[in-house]
Amino acid sequence: MLSRTAEHLFWMTRHTGRAENLARVLEAQHQLSLIQPLHANDDTALERHARERAARGWLAILASAGVVDRYHLAHKGVTSAEVIAFMVADPSHPASIVSCLRAARENARTVRGWAAEELWETINTTWLDLQRLIADGLQAHDPSAFFEWVRARSNLARGVQLAAPVQDEGLDFLRLGAAIEGADHILRTLEAHGDVLAAVAFDYHRAYALLRAVSGVEAYRRIYRDTLSSAQIASLLIQCPDWHGSLAARLDEVRRLSVRLRNSQSAQTERLAQLLCDEVRQAPVDEWLSSGRLSGWFAAMIVRVNDLARRVGRDLTRPLVPGPVAAAA
Repeated sequence: MLSRTAEHLFWMTRHTGRAENLARVLEAQHQLSLIQPLHANDDTALERHARERAARGWLAILASAGVVDRYHLAHKGVTSAEVIAFMVADPSHPASIVSCLRAARENARTVRGWAAEELWETINTTWLDLQRLIADGLQAHDPSAFFEWVRARSNLARGVQLAAPVQDEGLDFLRLGAAIEGADHILRTLEAHGDVLAAVAFDYHRAYALLRAVSGVEAYRRIYRDTLSSAQIASLLIQCPDWHGSLAARLDEVRRLSVRLRNSQSAQTERLAQLLCDEVRQAPVDEWLSSGRLSGWFAAMIVRVNDLARRVGRDLTRPLVPGPVAAAA
């Protein structure tokens, strides 16, 4: 396979996955904000605390996407409506859903001659329908319906990919992009909202929102069959080998695919993937959870996973990403 084709397949799934993950994070925070309705005219200490708490949640989403400063340039306050509009429909920055799906479509268009026709039709239709939904204002008057639509379209694209008539290395590059994006997403979500795990007073609603943001609710119920607890949530999201969305499972998939796609210059990339897998499996998560060290570990792992992603792009594919999107990679 040409390196140019491999690169476009890799980035197509990264950007599709990024849009889906962002929709999950925004939906989780949106639902959390509905649990404690805020009354703008009520200036009691309880309401002020609720507003500040909600603002911190939205700011955490902006921070995990690296767009806090850009947001503040255009907005004075932090409200759910403004953050949703900024992270969904603003094409001026690469972290929005519209920017991610535009980049996914451009990569899909470039490989139309290689990929199955159904894949191009799915991604192109998603892009066309997205513009119509945004013009109709669905993300503003019914955010939950909009986020559900993004998730459904991403799932459809993934199903089309897996149903490809030929299971060759092209599918491996698609899976590689999804695995790396998944590892990055779960780490950024934990860094932004992981304080709920270390809180003295366990907050059920915030913990549930954290699981929703990484699509881990059903996995938790099936694996633990228990009420929510910080230790079990941390174990599921970080080290659980039985759930494909855990950090350990995502990194192990990157490792396996790096081996399958190896070439003469990828030995260091394979070693780094193996090293990260070993470190995650052996990490004393319970000890770090009780001592408050997990947040620092999340930040360090984000850097290392992004280094792995850059090495994959350098050694296994040829970096060829649209300019404004590359800055967010």
